[in-house]
Amino acid sequence: MTHPALFGILYFPYGLMIGVPAVMLGWLATRAGLPVSAVATIVGTAFAPAAFKFLWAPVGDLTLSRKRWYVLANACCALAFFAMCVVPMSARTLPLLTGIVLAGALSATFIAFALQGLLLHNCDPALLGRAAGFYQTGNMVGQTLGGGAALYLVRHLAAPWMAGAVLAAVVLACNLPLLTLREPPRVGEGRIGDRARDVWRELRTMVSKIDGRLALLLAFLPIGTGNAQFLFSAVAREWNAGPDMVSLVLGLVAGSAITIGTLAGGWFEDRLPPRRAYFWACAAQGVFALLLLVSPREPWAFAVLTASYTLTLGACTAALTGMALALAKGGAASTKVSLFIAFNTLGSLGLVKGAGWAHDAWGMTGMLGAEIITVTVALAVFRGISRRVLA
Repeated sequence: MTHPALFGILYFPYGLMIGVPAVMLGWLATRAGLPVSAVATIVGTAFAPAAFKFLWAPVGDLTLSRKRWYVLANACCALAFFAMCVVPMSARTLPLLTGIVLAGALSATFIAFALQGLLLHNCDPALLGRAAGFYQTGNMVGQTLGGGAALYLVRHLAAPWMAGAVLAAVVLACNLPLLTLREPPRVGEGRIGDRARDVWRELRTMVSKIDGRLALLLAFLPIGTGNAQFLFSAVAREWNAGPDMVSLVLGLVAGSAITIGTLAGGWFEDRLPPRRAYFWACAAQGVFALLLLVSPREPWAFAVLTASYTLTLGACTAALTGMALALAKGGAASTKVSLFIAFNTLGSLGLVKGAGWAHDAWGMTGMLGAEIITVTVALAVFRGISRRVLA
């Protein structure tokens, strides 16, 4: 059987499609004198397709083969990265760059669709949790270290197009593990309308089961998404952390921590029922939010506890993916897994806004306090419902 580490390489371009806009384009935008709201627009555009990709996931299930979708989507992402580096950042070009990010992010969703089917068809069921961990490791490394590497290339190479060429070459090289994978069978037989009905039947079967409904509920709850992670750089001064420490802790250290978290989360998932693994990973994230809240306002506490919090984010992501994959066996894997990811993204949107509002109103205490309360209530609600249903 295929080693699960290969799926980390294959999923790296998906994470890079978030990391490059968030880190490289965000830095270039502020250097060009654009407001923070412009950066937020770019980053939001990179994330947006993930919340709605289940709407077009059946296209990935019903049309081209998984490998062909991957190669096509990967080529589109490579072109998008090259364009992001070549088009100069300014107020005039911001709409064009935002459009490039959107096109790349939409293309990246087809990378996810392709890999979900390939993973289920090529991975030993006993290693499904570990495969989910490696899969999300590629995503998270792309978002953290990949985004930082893109910024380094743009700043240090002689011309921006060189950075774009390097990024495109790296992304295209991620096609190579496809040579070792077997193509899964297509969903259903006959005309596309018949196959679409098969997809709907698979979804209906999944949600008709108690496990399916409980897993969707757990995915929808606003937990496990690491919302504080995106505000650590803005609040580092409350721990007296200087800019060099912030760069180190939220760059290299965060990338390493989240990698450890995704791999550990996958290992953990192979040893517990998937739903329970996700539950405990989310609970651990709430615990570290509490420790951050009561920690001394010293740089060492910022470094240790933000890294620990980031580690739990990796574990939550791997556990969510493993939970979705465990329930996606059979046909329409892309549509099923995309539905879980979409539920998780939609469930967290309110918490992201709430965290920002709480920080504006009550500072770090309010932001972390709101997250701790939300996690506690959400997990208690889920535990109560699952006990009643499964009793």
